Amino acid sequence: MRDDMQFLRLVTVLTCLYFGAAYATTPEQQCVSCHQQQVQDWQQSDHFHAMEPANSVSSLGQFDGSTIDYLNGKATFSTDNQDKLWVDFIDEAGKKQHLNITYTFGFQPLQQYIFDAGNGRWQFIPFAWDSRSKEKGGQRWFVLHPEQTPNDTFHWTQNGQNWNQMCADCHVTDYKKNYDPQTHSYQPEFTASNVSCNACHGDEKQHLKWAQGDQSIKNKGYEVSIKAKTPLFHKNEQGEMVPIQALQPSMQVETCATCHARRSQLKDRHSPQDIIDAFMPALITSNLYYPDGQISDEVYVWGSFMQSKMHEKGVTCTNCHNPHSGKLKLPGNQTCTQCHTATEYDTNQHHRHAKFKQGNQCVDCHMPATTYMQVDPRRDHSFKIPRPDLTLSTGSPNACNACHQDKDASWSLTKLKSWYPNSSHLEQDHYAQVFVQADHGHLSASTELSKIAQDKQYPDIIRASALSRMSNLPDGNAKIAIIRAVKENEPLKQLGAIEAAQNFPIAQRWELLSPLLSSSNLSVRTQASLMLAPIIPNLSASASLTQKERKLLEQVLEEYKAIQEYQSDRGFSYVALGNLALNLNRLDEAEKNFKKAIDVEPIFVPAYVNLADVYRLKKQEVLAQKVLEQGIVISPNNASLYYAKAMSYVRMQQKSLALIELEKAAQLSENNEHYQYTYSLLLKDQGQPREAVRALEKAYNVSMANPELAYALAQSFIELKDNASALKYAKELQRLVPNNPQVAQFVHQLESAQ
Repeated sequence: MRDDMQFLRLVTVLTCLYFGAAYATTPEQQCVSCHQQQVQDWQQSDHFHAMEPANSVSSLGQFDGSTIDYLNGKATFSTDNQDKLWVDFIDEAGKKQHLNITYTFGFQPLQQYIFDAGNGRWQFIPFAWDSRSKEKGGQRWFVLHPEQTPNDTFHWTQNGQNWNQMCADCHVTDYKKNYDPQTHSYQPEFTASNVSCNACHGDEKQHLKWAQGDQSIKNKGYEVSIKAKTPLFHKNEQGEMVPIQALQPSMQVETCATCHARRSQLKDRHSPQDIIDAFMPALITSNLYYPDGQISDEVYVWGSFMQSKMHEKGVTCTNCHNPHSGKLKLPGNQTCTQCHTATEYDTNQHHRHAKFKQGNQCVDCHMPATTYMQVDPRRDHSFKIPRPDLTLSTGSPNACNACHQDKDASWSLTKLKSWYPNSSHLEQDHYAQVFVQADHGHLSASTELSKIAQDKQYPDIIRASALSRMSNLPDGNAKIAIIRAVKENEPLKQLGAIEAAQNFPIAQRWELLSPLLSSSNLSVRTQASLMLAPIIPNLSASASLTQKERKLLEQVLEEYKAIQEYQSDRGFSYVALGNLALNLNRLDEAEKNFKKAIDVEPIFVPAYVNLADVYRLKKQEVLAQKVLEQGIVISPNNASLYYAKAMSYVRMQQKSLALIELEKAAQLSENNEHYQYTYSLLLKDQGQPREAVRALEKAYNVSMANPELAYALAQSFIELKDNASALKYAKELQRLVPNNPQVAQFVHQLESAQ
């Protein structure tokens, strides 16, 4: 029966595979005639099942009258006599929903379902089918985001669950969004309702001519190679892993990255390798990754793989994965022992875990999994060595405690030291220690960030991420790192350099970044234009620009605006345009765009905060307050709204009211040291010194031991005539800033006063 269903699925999809646009122009059957095994593998893959027209065959979920508890009632899943799938439920407003499922989405370990919400807008229902086996807890309906309310991004009615903008590009072939901002409507187009051959290989016309005998065509008719750079690696006489043959040029990783990466889309793609042109990939930032680069948020694979020694040496995806089925080429540790000899690594002497027990698989320690969407474990591809010492110093997780949850990181560290007493990794300096300091505002991080950014021993994505963390440290260290990154002509580091330069005076910023306006990469040149836009209204700085330079800047700014127009189905696009208008000192235009952002996406909080800031600049604090109150109605638990409202009250000299709002912000965002510190300052200003020092201690505790806050605490306790506590934090400061004569003198003075 399942074989019959598989055949019907194939027929269903093949009926859609007639390519007529961009790089997809022929029936998929033309591939089958020469590539039978590859097509057969593909038919078993997640790519094949990425999206399918919904019916009783393509759906894994039980649309047979099954029900699930939802809100205060039940959702019912059914199939009508025309083989159409339906879900019925009552929403939060008490409205009956009767939704026709138009497409299935995904396959394993869960399947989602799409309905047409009108105006070409396709949304996901709030339910998913757990397609794992019953033994693993699957074969059931579940609510995918049960915690989401109607004003949350990932509620089923909001943009976080919109197929057109969030998901389509990677689940169909040759997608064109075709959003019309005037009518708030879409006319989506695609040439295959899954990830077809052309989605990765590109335009096949020349390849078909080559296959038919035209030997004048080079590279089998494809512009770039997406083969593995080398079949395998081995250890040479020096003990280094090297390829068994010279590495061949390949765009394989870039091709996979366009979907298997956390990135923003700038335009419709025109080739499968557009990772830096049609997209802007995310760097290793604190909201997406742990300080040591392990995956935290849903970032997929590329960002972690780019950190790895595997990538550095030339390993590509298909060294481990069958490119057409997506499955591993070999089972278990055999995938790794293709290159890493089993006699050295697949032994108890190396992994120290019993055979057939968790912990004896390479992936258990070097590719720990994080579960997303409740049932979907995804492995980290940075291939890190477990570092419980970094857990202690930076909060990054470690694979040991992922299993041994009844133990702490100190236990794991002691265990590893006993197993590997000569380890060259444990308790060694790591960029994570610098990153976590920078993420918590430590000014002392500047020197080390600059060293990392310029050190070629680090992967490009780590160097770029170090640069991006220098944005609040516009000093000589940053300037040197920026200059060198711009000259290196590597796009990730150039993107990091652009962020690093944002707080330099505009004349210096122009000197640093203007070469990037001529970059061949859309993401690089347009981000540079945004940072350089303030030179236009700055008469003294812009006077030095040649007519050619000014024209180039204006041209690239138009490209930046075109990107935002492409993304104009989201509030963030209008916020970006509003911020650009602010950079150009066009307050009315900024106000208009922030209002448009609220109109397009009423739940997008930054639009309210930025609009209030425009009213601040216009000296219209009453309007600023009104806008922030509107935002609070929409998002009552968002700390940034209360913080902005508090600052507005401060400007209005209504500090008692400001204190109320700032207290809410501090309570809602307890791990935000800036909010806690500001709350402390206002408490002190309002004559509450002891409450102020408690808030300051909270700020210090979440700041990963910021020396500036340690000094502030010592001074605060001196003012409270609590010398013992002052000495405690002075000694803490001395620990954080050793060999500093001024700090040593400060400690000595306090000790003498005891």
